[in-house]
Amino acid sequence: MHPSLNPVVIPDSVAVSRRPNPRNPVEPEAMARFDGKTLFYDVFVDDQRRRLVAIGPPALNLADYVDAMTLSIDGREVAFQRQEWDEQRLSLLTAALPAAATHRVTFSFADFTTTLDLAGDGEAPPPRNVLAAISKNNRTRWISEWVDFYRARYPLDAIYLYDNGSDNIDELETVLAGRAQVIRWHFPYGPPGKVFNKFAQAGALNHCLRRFVGRGVLFNFDIDELLIADPERILADVARQGTLYFDSYNVPYVTPASDDYSYGDFCHRYAQRKTTARKFICRAEAVDVISQHNTWRYRGPRFWKRLKRNKPDTRTSRDGHFLHFLGITTNWQPWLNKLEPVSPQDLVFDDSHCRGRTDP
Repeated sequence: MHPSLNPVVIPDSVAVSRRPNPRNPVEPEAMARFDGKTLFYDVFVDDQRRRLVAIGPPALNLADYVDAMTLSIDGREVAFQRQEWDEQRLSLLTAALPAAATHRVTFSFADFTTTLDLAGDGEAPPPRNVLAAISKNNRTRWISEWVDFYRARYPLDAIYLYDNGSDNIDELETVLAGRAQVIRWHFPYGPPGKVFNKFAQAGALNHCLRRFVGRGVLFNFDIDELLIADPERILADVARQGTLYFDSYNVPYVTPASDDYSYGDFCHRYAQRKTTARKFICRAEAVDVISQHNTWRYRGPRFWKRLKRNKPDTRTSRDGHFLHFLGITTNWQPWLNKLEPVSPQDLVFDDSHCRGRTDP
């Protein structure tokens, strides 16, 4: 069974909605992909800190609307704290929780009310190594092999696949049963190319960090990305640095022998190492907010702390990297030409993702 979410969403009958961040104007025809109604993706009990947590996209123009609500826990109105990070496309609400096995939580807004019955585990989760990614309509075979690759090579305690509304969701859950958890993250992903108005991926990563990782370590690699690194060395670096970034090599689409292709059918990469669009592994206690490519930490004196990016200058792995497979795609962004065939003539042969592979 996949872990359940407890979202708070403005009903369609309520004439209130989020407007796009003006830093990335969204054309009218792209608004169907914009998340204008979700206030919180999930509301859950943080047993580690004995508090209520609600995580969602940035409120933007709805900030006053949200801040004016009333939050009740077990019939008593309580104070809450809410933080918002526009650049990181995230908001976070927290409130202290009384000691109890279950809680009835009510969010009362000007136009609607949502009541949730929540239970915690009763104790803080143990430190865990967790891999997380968001996906939509990717082939089941790809995702299954991605799961097997990471389970075989790295000491992972759990893998969470945030499914963004796939047509093959039922099949996916059946195939991954016992090997990975599927989270039905069926929120609007965001308009293509509008960085500050695409919330779902940042929300999924931060949700996983706060709900499932505990005091452990998060691996952030998409299903078209395979990490090539020594596990003991990189985990030692993460323990010391807090965040460890990885550069990549693009593996282009060299025409495979069959349409039923996967990672093992692509063993040629570009020679040039890519130092943009890095991915990372991070220790949960060493970061406060994360995004698809970066992590941030509050720094400074107690009352003057500022959110600072953990820059990759001294935190990029010297030994490890990941392979980015351009052919592992649904081609949902055709203008990127990822499926344009490339001749292997000027490429580097690299089958490191196949060597040492073991059956699950």
